Amino acid sequence: MGGCGASLDGQHGAVMLGPVTGAGVSMRYAVVCSVRDEGPFLVEWVAWQRMLGFTDVVVVTNDCTDHSPALLDAMEGMGWLTHLRCDVPSGERITATKLAAAKRLEAVAGADWVMVADVDEFLNIHRGAGRLPDLLGGFDEPFLGMSIPWRVFGTAGREQWEDGVQHRMHTRAATREHKLSGWVKSIHGHADWFLRLGEHSPKKLKPQRMRDWGLRGMRWINPSGQELSGWTPEDDSLRTLPLSLRGFEVAQVNHFMLRNRESFGLKRGSLSPVAGKDRYTDEYFDVADRNEVEDVTILRHAAAFDAVHLPMMAEAQVARLHHRCCADYVARLAAKAGGDPRGDARWQGHMARA
Repeated sequence: MGGCGASLDGQHGAVMLGPVTGAGVSMRYAVVCSVRDEGPFLVEWVAWQRMLGFTDVVVVTNDCTDHSPALLDAMEGMGWLTHLRCDVPSGERITATKLAAAKRLEAVAGADWVMVADVDEFLNIHRGAGRLPDLLGGFDEPFLGMSIPWRVFGTAGREQWEDGVQHRMHTRAATREHKLSGWVKSIHGHADWFLRLGEHSPKKLKPQRMRDWGLRGMRWINPSGQELSGWTPEDDSLRTLPLSLRGFEVAQVNHFMLRNRESFGLKRGSLSPVAGKDRYTDEYFDVADRNEVEDVTILRHAAAFDAVHLPMMAEAQVARLHHRCCADYVARLAAKAGGDPRGDARWQGHMARA
């Protein structure tokens, strides 16, 4: 039987990061991530969220075959995140089930702001110091939610996966006008006012709250503060912005949809956990392999990121499990290609460090 449960008995220590404060008031920011067999990318992604100022990082796993659950448990023991296991029974919608489980956690239900982001998505804030208060503060009128445009990054010709800081490896991206640049991720308040969390924005504002829509604080904006028209939270999830409301001046979500050709090949023939169908086709690759524009804006946060990431990787247990997850990943890549990972120098190197 499937089930969802958080392991909350870890001993907290090492690299503890304090709460974000603004105007003397401590705010709680929660980010929720649904993953399966994504071990090599977890430490980097968690470090990025902590650098941004997310006080609560919730990672939900299901039916993993790699060592990522053990890695997440180790990071939870350090006080860096909450790991929620949610093995999904056959026939149920995978991502929807996992997000519903996360929504019931106090870390999410009690947060002032909530965001859902995948492990290949990095919120990149350009305003101020690039932290959450810089993005969400300074507006004359309060708002319920903000939708932030994707900037999709291509492979730039990378054929093989290699371990490293992924957000520094990929610097070629789509133009503002490309259709994928209209897709969004959202950050919003009052998770309990919505029936469900969604991959791109929450779904279905409850009727008693919908009656107040349009009043002070009941607005939905883009990062520049422009109010959205033609959509209300009574409707299903907001997924895209019109061209007139797009723009990367204030913030964007760097989305590394492909990473490299080898990693994309691993997805071929598998079902999307969101759509429940195989969409990883040549057409998908061609649409997402966007390399028209160089974008290195995320690199301005290099020192701040390293200040979080390097101490995390200095923890022996975390480093060991990270490299074991990398070896697991290479083994999957080799199996997909019909090969033996033991002949792959990447597998040998990661196993030696694991």
